[in-house]
Amino acid sequence: MEIRQLRVAIRASNFEKAMKFYEGALALPRIQTWDREDQRGAVFQAGSGLLEVLGPPASEDPRFNDERFTGQGPLIKTTIVFEVQSAQQAYDEIYFREKNIPGGMQKDDQGRMTFVTHDPDNIRVVFRES
Repeated sequence: MEIRQLRVAIRASNFEKAMKFYEGALALPRIQTWDREDQRGAVFQAGSGLLEVLGPPASEDPRFNDERFTGQGPLIKTTIVFEVQSAQQAYDEIYFREKNIPGGMQKDDQGRMTFVTHDPDNIRVVFRES
C-alpha cells in the first residue's frame, strides 16, 4: 500500500480561536476551507503533512455545546487520516493482518471510498481515497 499523504484532523471547540492560532500564531498556510450546515473546516500545510481543523457550524448557538467538539465529548478529538490511491486495496491489506475494521468500506460525505480502524489507544485511523 502506498501512503499518499498524512493528515492529522483535530476538532476545535472554538473554531475562530483555532484558526487564529494555526493561521496567525503558527503562520501555517491555509490551503482549503469549507463552511457547511454540519461543520466548518480548514486545511493547513504543515511541512510535508496536512493539519485539518474541524469546528461546529457557524450557525450553531455558542451557548450550546456540541459534544463532538469538546474534550469531554464522546468522540475522540484526534484522527489520523491516510490518503491512499485505492481504499479497497488498503482495506484488503490491513484486514489480512488486523480484523479491527468496524463498519468496513464506506463512502464519505464527499463520495470518496473510506474505512476507519483504531489504534491501541482508540485513536481513529482513517484511510480514504484521494
